[in-house]
Amino acid sequence: MRAIFLWLVIVLPCLAGCATIEINDNSGDSGTNSDAGEDAGPDTGTDTDTDTDTDTDTDTDTDTDTDTDTDTDTDTDTDVCGDGSATGTEDCDDSGESATCDDDCTVVSCGDGNTNTTAGEDCDDSGESATCDDDCTFVSCGDGNTNTTAGEDCDDSGESATCDDDCTVVSCGDGNTNTTAGEDCDDSDESATCDDDCTTAECGDWTVNTTAGEQCDDGPPANGDGCDVNCQLECTAVSITTTYAGSNLFHGNMFDITATNDIIVHTFDVNAVSGNHVIEIHYRPGSYVGYNTSSTGWILGGSVPITSSGTGSGTPVPVDINLIMTAGQTYGFYVTTQGTSMAYTTGDLIVTNSDLWFNFGHGGAYPFNLTSTVRSWNGTVHYGACN
Repeated sequence: MRAIFLWLVIVLPCLAGCATIEINDNSGDSGTNSDAGEDAGPDTGTDTDTDTDTDTDTDTDTDTDTDTDTDTDTDTDTDVCGDGSATGTEDCDDSGESATCDDDCTVVSCGDGNTNTTAGEDCDDSGESATCDDDCTFVSCGDGNTNTTAGEDCDDSGESATCDDDCTVVSCGDGNTNTTAGEDCDDSDESATCDDDCTTAECGDWTVNTTAGEQCDDGPPANGDGCDVNCQLECTAVSITTTYAGSNLFHGNMFDITATNDIIVHTFDVNAVSGNHVIEIHYRPGSYVGYNTSSTGWILGGSVPITSSGTGSGTPVPVDINLIMTAGQTYGFYVTTQGTSMAYTTGDLIVTNSDLWFNFGHGGAYPFNLTSTVRSWNGTVHYGACN
């Protein structure tokens, strides 16, 4: 066996072209080796050569079988709103709008922004808007739904003690008569038929309504209490004169009168040069001071022609301004011509009696341009002294 192994080691590598080298191992071989290559001797040796088969058969399969499935299985079953079948994300599907399902396949809900007329919605703006209430009905004053976006203050389904029928809060003077709130009338202010407290104008109601011609109102009408049965002041005709000295001559004067008792100012006499003139009488609540060169706040009591016989005496001006002045009240007056024809005095003349206080003022040009100070109007004031 060793001989065979050696032969394998030596011979096999040289099979391609090496010379064959024969190695004879005669150990244990009792025969005679002849040149003819014939071994005649018996082989009495014991073969101890172990034949080990080390041949490993490795079979590698390099064939890769790649099976690619390019067949795409597409599920074409898609939700279609309106097909009558509620599938997928659809809440409902009634093949269109119904009383319970919107046309977008959602459950009907006022405020969802989807107007469903079948469900009774007039509109749906996802809440209150200028045209739609939050209950999905059109805005209408009187529907009982206050829509502030549409300008409603309140809505009590009609007039109530707190809400007018125009959906504004009740307020005397708003021009809307609310009888439920206790108003007899509402003319937005005092009128000839309605007092400013929204009651009907009536002499004896304790509310003086000058627009209705009342001068006073002390309750139940009666004469002799200062206010007669026609709500006219019971006054005594009185007059007060400043002077007719007339040291200056120009267009006119401004001055103040303060009442120390209740009076009614009626007419004036003026100290004018001889001839025809147009006289204007203006007045304003409060003092004239600060308004001698401004027409702001002045009220024209009247503008009338007169014919004067000359200075030094009074010429009546036929305008009854009928101005009621309560005790302690001051009014400014502006008596003027439209030309240089009014006589007045330089100086701080003050004239008083038990009813009023006359104070000096300004003189100057027409209109409303009186810049000469410490000037005293010349003339007479006719008024009524009231009880």
